[in-house]
Amino acid sequence: MHVFLFCLFLTVGVAVYFTPSMIARRRMKHEAARVLLLNLLLGWTIAGWIGALSWATKSFGTVLRSAENAARQKRHSLETERD
Repeated sequence: MHVFLFCLFLTVGVAVYFTPSMIARRRMKHEAARVLLLNLLLGWTIAGWIGALSWATKSFGTVLRSAENAARQKRHSLETERD
C-alpha cells in the first residue's frame, strides 16, 4: 500500500513539476527547449516554476500558429477546388 501511494505521489509530482514544459511543447512553441531548461534548473523554486509557466503560456508563438493556419486554409481550399 505504501509503495503504491509513493508511486502515485511521485507520478503526480513529476507531472505537476513539468507542467510548464508540457504546455510549451503542446503549444508547439519554438522556445519549448528553453522552457524545459528553465523548468529543470529553477523549477524547484516557486519563482522559477511560475516563470516557466508564464513563459510557456505567453503567445509569442502567434507567428508560427498563423503560418500553420494559413497552410491549413490553403490545403482546405485546394481540396474543395478538386471536388
